[in-house]
This record gives sequence, C-alpha cells and structure tokens, in this order.
Amino acid sequence: MSGEAGPLDGPAAQMSQDPARSGAERSIVVHGDVQGNVSTGDYTLNVIYADGKFVETESVLELPLRETPPLRAPAQADLFGRDEIVEQAFRQLTEGTSVQLYGPADIGKKAIAEAVHRKLAAQGQRGHVLSPRAGETGTLEILYQRLAEAFFGKSFLRGVDETMLHEAVADVSDVHVTVFDCELGREDVARVLHTFPGCTFLFTSPYPTLPDTAAAHQVQPLARAAAIELLSSELGLALGPVGLQNLQFDHAYRMADDKPQRLRQYAEFIKGSDQWRARAAREPHDQPPPVDPDRLSPRHQAEALAVALSEPARSVLVALATFGVPLPAAWFAPVTGDPRAADAGPELYDRRLVTYSAGTYQITEDAAAAVRNQNWAPTAAATAAEGLTAALAAKAGPPGPDPYLLLIVARALSETQQWVLVSRLVKTAAPTALAAGRGQIALRLYVLGKVAATHGGMTKDLKYYVSAEEQISNLLKGDKLAVAAALALVAAPVVPTAKIGSLFSYLAKLATANTAATAGTAAVVVAAATTVVVVASGSGVPAGCDEAKQIIVAKSQPTEMRATKDFVARSRQVASGLNAAAAKATDAKVKSALQSRANERNSVADAKEREGDDPDIHPDVVAALIAGKALHEEIKDVQEISPVCSNVLE
Repeated sequence: MSGEAGPLDGPAAQMSQDPARSGAERSIVVHGDVQGNVSTGDYTLNVIYADGKFVETESVLELPLRETPPLRAPAQADLFGRDEIVEQAFRQLTEGTSVQLYGPADIGKKAIAEAVHRKLAAQGQRGHVLSPRAGETGTLEILYQRLAEAFFGKSFLRGVDETMLHEAVADVSDVHVTVFDCELGREDVARVLHTFPGCTFLFTSPYPTLPDTAAAHQVQPLARAAAIELLSSELGLALGPVGLQNLQFDHAYRMADDKPQRLRQYAEFIKGSDQWRARAAREPHDQPPPVDPDRLSPRHQAEALAVALSEPARSVLVALATFGVPLPAAWFAPVTGDPRAADAGPELYDRRLVTYSAGTYQITEDAAAAVRNQNWAPTAAATAAEGLTAALAAKAGPPGPDPYLLLIVARALSETQQWVLVSRLVKTAAPTALAAGRGQIALRLYVLGKVAATHGGMTKDLKYYVSAEEQISNLLKGDKLAVAAALALVAAPVVPTAKIGSLFSYLAKLATANTAATAGTAAVVVAAATTVVVVASGSGVPAGCDEAKQIIVAKSQPTEMRATKDFVARSRQVASGLNAAAAKATDAKVKSALQSRANERNSVADAKEREGDDPDIHPDVVAALIAGKALHEEIKDVQEISPVCSNVLE
C-alpha cells in the first residue's frame, strides 16, 4: 500500500530523559521466547525512521499524533450508472458507518471510491488513503503498521501492538480512512474497526467481509446503457443505433468482460484508426465508420495502441511490463535510461495503456500482454540499476520509488550474474528500503548482496553483507536481546554509502566485548546515505583526522572497565586527544566537530564521576553497566566524527 495523505512530517518524538528509561543503564526485561515484540519494563519496543535516522520508541503511546490532513479530492472523472451506489456509500459514511465496496478486480470499485472521496473532500473531511504497495501482503499486521505510519507520521520497522494502537488513537474522531484492495477476513476487519472507533473506513475488497452487511455494497458490472454512455463520452459522439452497429458495440461490450477500463481503451483504439481520422466532415455525427470485428480483442486493441507510441513512451511501457511495479514519472528516465521518458506519462494514460493513481503509473493487464506479443526486448536490468543508483545518491533526487522495484532489479541482475552491479545497487537500495520502513525488502537485498559478493570474490563487500544481514534480521525478526542492545543508539551516523560497510566492521569489533549487549547495535545505524561534507586535502585525510582516529579507536575493550573510575579515566583520555586533534585541524567543520565531541566526553565523565558506584550493587553488575556505557560513548564517537573524518571507519 502507499499512502495518499502526503509526506511524513513533524520532528522525531523527543526521547524521555528519565534515568530509569534512558542510556545503556536502563533495566532491560526480556519476556517469553525470542519472537515478537520486545519489552523494556512496562513498554514495548519498536524502531522508527524519522528525520533521517532510526530511533527507538517503547510504544506508539510515546509518539504524538500527527495532524490528519484534508482528504485529497481525486481528479474529476465521469462515472456512468454508478450514481446510486456513490450516494449510498457517501450517506452512510457521513452518518458514521463504515462501508465496503466489493466485487471482482477492475469492475470499478476504485472509481466509485474516488467519487465518494470527491464528495467527502468537498465537505472538508480529513483522512488517509492507503493503496497496496508492491510486494507486500495484505495482512492485519501490515495494515496496522500502515495505519500507524499514517497517524503518527513515522515509518515503523516492526509490527505495531494492537492494544497500544487502540489506546493511542482513543481520542481520534471524525477521521476517514480508505483501504484499497483490502483482503482481510471478517474477523480481522472487525478488529480494525474496534481498534479505530473514532474513524470511518471505506474498504474495497473482492468479497463481502464487513460485519455490518447493510453497508457492504456489491459493485455490479456496467449495464449496457451505462456502457453506451461511457463509450459515447470517450468518443465525443452521441452514438445512435447505426453508430453502435458500425462499432460492433455489443461484441466489444462482451469482450470488455465487465471492465470499464477496456471500454475506454476501445474508444482510444477507434480514435486511432485510419478510418476514424479520415471520416468525412459531413458524416452523420452519430454514425462513425465501421470497425473490423476481427480486431475487437482488447489485447489486440492494446497492441495497436502500443505500436503507435512515441519511442520514449514505448520505453516506459516496456519498463513497466518488465518490472511490474508502479512508477512515478520522476523515475521513468532513471529506469529506462532515456531522459525524454520523463514526459511519457500523459501519452500512456491517454491511450489507456496505464492507470494513474496516487502519483504513480501502472501498466494494464492488456498492455502488458501487448508488450509480450510484440516480443520487445525487456528493459535491461543494468540500465535500470545504474539509473536508480545515480538518482538515489543524488542530493536533489526525487522521492524514492517503491522499494520493491529495487529488489526486482537486484534480482534480475543476480539472475544474469552481474555481481558487481548487484553489490553496487544493494549498498544504496537497502538503506533506502529501511528508511521507507520496508525492512523485509532491505533484508532480501542484503541477502542478494551477500550472494553477489560471494560469487564475485568481493571480500570486503561480503563481510559487510554478512554483518548487515545478521543485524537487520535480528532487528526485524524479534531477537529480543539483539534489539534491546540497540536502545543506546537513537541516531544514525551520516556517512557516505561506501563507508556503511566499514561502519558495520567497526561496530563488529566493539561488539566482541559483549555479544549479548551489542548484537543489535549495527541494525539501527543504517540510514539513507548522504555525502561527506568535508573535502579531504591532498593527502586524502583532513588535518586532525588521523589524530582523532588514533584516540577514538579503543586500545582497551569496554569489558576491561570494572568501575566508574575506569570509565572516567578513559573518557577524559579521549576528550584530551580530541582537543589535541582539533588544535591541528585546519577545516572549520572538522575543528568544530572534534571540539564538540571532546566537550561532550568531558561532560559525561564529570556526571559519571559525581554519580559514583552504588555499593549495594554486585561488582559484576556494575562492570556490565560500565561496559555498556563505554560502548555507547565509543559508538557516539564514531557517529559524530565520521561525517567529517571518514577515515575513522577505515
């Protein structure tokens, strides 16, 4: 599903500063087996992506609700024979009753729902619209995750607890939610309605599953009279009996198989024929020229329309057929490799070879068959990969495409054993998928990267992907100890894509000190890559960075620190070294970063020294807490210095 409620907004929720719930020293309580939600004390852990970084949240109860945006009114479109069902659904929704439109695919459920949206929007209704996302199953867990994203403006990497979600939205009222292509059963639909009591829902579904059967409306095929109105409107003719006979209407009506989209495609097919273009001006307005009945197959019509496309539009149609994922127009050029393709959307839509919704174009079933029948070469995965990688890495690039496209392209490269391209794409694509809240896709991408690195003999990349796969798997699949270890990290480092693997390696070295406490740390530091802001000098490393690296690479493992005095001594040693490195720095950004981190280290040391060791706590417990605190600070050293001194990751 993809939301139509606008981009995510609002700053990340501020983390509580209660000592009992902050830092490495919080009490971590692990319940049950290692699958499911993670609990710390009375809270349930989730990980969200916000403001360019991953942060923890014990539950959705911690997060502020975002302001619900006005429901967007889709572009005006004529409907024929649907007025009664539109009015009935609209009336029930305004009365506070949730509604379901059900029927087979492509019968017009979405068009009816959009007509309802226009009426709701005209009244100022606020709400969210969720459409299917490529490669995603329509489970209750996924729907709750999508709804949480819509209401809280954050991307969640783990499932959202139903009870807490119910409590978090208890005060929400007068909000409308539409869920397109909902495949939930009756029991799950009832649970959704119970979880969001202040909302009205409009579901489009293949079968009736709404508990209130009076509000479940079957969408019937277009009646013959309505189909004539639709075709007349598309052609701009008031079709009479002779015109309908010339157009073989009854045959075309049957061939449309109850799909209004096919009648619109038929109209475009007629308008593109030589006979139509050559018709005499004096011809009776309701009597278009005859159509060959042997050319009435919808797929034949789509083929005729496709071969008449301009080359840029044809290349986009082929790409849509090759990868099977809806695309925004901004990604036409990167995927096809043709800069002219960016403007192909209207041409494809006017020919009725694609549908357009929520800013994306999706190829129709008949158009996909037409591409296959023409034996056009599929879009080269290498071309798409190079365009996607460059666009994703660009500072001013468009909003990312559906992450499932990245997975499909990576798979295509893997099938043709283009190992170097697979590895290069995955390094950019996997963090992009994570940032979009598509953790399972990111995990699959890392697996493909590992396979590519193995077959391609890329040793460094292999180490990166093995570590990345393990850590992301821990985060997503519910290894409670691994995720609990990530609580110390509430921000991702800003590092170039090429350095993310080095970061994993660095964290892996730290993790050897305490596997149970650090197994999940790398998982939360992967974020969308950005560019290092400091340009290296002729030697390749900015002045002061070599000295900074020497001091922050720990010469002793955190577990060697048994008491507060050990931690304080190490912290002041690091602070002194960073101050010395800052004195040698010639770049203002480097100097500022080093001095700032030195000041933080000294402040932490002062606070810890004042706190001292609790004599009532067993020395081994104190040592474990000190080790966790030391690890947390060493990771922060890397987080805050690597953007200006990338050599610390080497």
